[in-house]
Amino acid sequence: MEAGLLPEADSVIDLREVDQNRRTLMWNSAARDSWPGITVTLDSPLPSGGSIKRVPLGAGDLFEVESLAADVDFHPTQSSCTRNAFLSVMVQVEGATQVHQNGLQAVVEPGDICLLDESSRFRIVSQEWGRIYFLRLPRAQALGRHPLLQRLVAQTLSSSDTGTSLLTDLLLRLGKDAPKLGDAQRNAALGGVIQMLGLASLPEGKLSPTDWRIRRAIDFIEQNLQQQDLSPEAVARDQRISRRRLDAIMQQQLGRSISRQIWSRRLERASEDLRNPQGFHQPIAQIAFANGFENVAHFTRAFKNRYLITPGQWRLN
Repeated sequence: MEAGLLPEADSVIDLREVDQNRRTLMWNSAARDSWPGITVTLDSPLPSGGSIKRVPLGAGDLFEVESLAADVDFHPTQSSCTRNAFLSVMVQVEGATQVHQNGLQAVVEPGDICLLDESSRFRIVSQEWGRIYFLRLPRAQALGRHPLLQRLVAQTLSSSDTGTSLLTDLLLRLGKDAPKLGDAQRNAALGGVIQMLGLASLPEGKLSPTDWRIRRAIDFIEQNLQQQDLSPEAVARDQRISRRRLDAIMQQQLGRSISRQIWSRRLERASEDLRNPQGFHQPIAQIAFANGFENVAHFTRAFKNRYLITPGQWRLN
């Protein structure tokens, strides 16, 4: 499978440039710097090579990892409710890997994808040399747009599936071209990938009879989020069922109501717009109105309740 980050990517570590007696120590240090909470046990005490390359993508990162056989153990350092929690999209480029999380196990082979939720412990085991892409995405942003993705964690998304194949091709192309993009373009690429995560789908046997209603409701909300008159009643009306019935489905499957989904997505989209370098000089009031808020003061209070800082402070941070 053709892949590889360009030389412009940041090299976190290349063991070929490290004294052999210090390679294991330096590898663990570089891995922990990249993924706080990671511990790596290499099969060889004197590894012949290995590298980690990184491309920042807005609030996320794209990593290419080449490694000999290893056992990786991850313990989260961030709560799932913090803005620093991540969801990782793992693409196996070469070799094969076993993934363990939440009592599930997956074998990931070239072209396959596997999702890892960094809000809970996971383990990755490889018994041969391999190359893997890890796209780390803001967890709240990814699951806010695609809440059903949480059911796909630690499962193999096979390259034989058309949606998975398209997503793999996108991430491999991103690995080649992202180092050449400017900051604003990288931020846009991250947002585009999050939208494209809809290509990752549940197998037919794991779909509930009401999953299509959840997907349609979420898509309707995304398409109309900027409309100030967007309401739970409008979302239910699109499916020709009562708001009470759709609210019950959303609560049962996602643990939140239609109105909470609308509210959360407006705040998440506003936080993304505030972080976008292209809109740095855009007035905060304009961003609030563009995401469906009718009142700037109301938006500021809601934003501070959610993120614990004001929109202006978020933008500066």
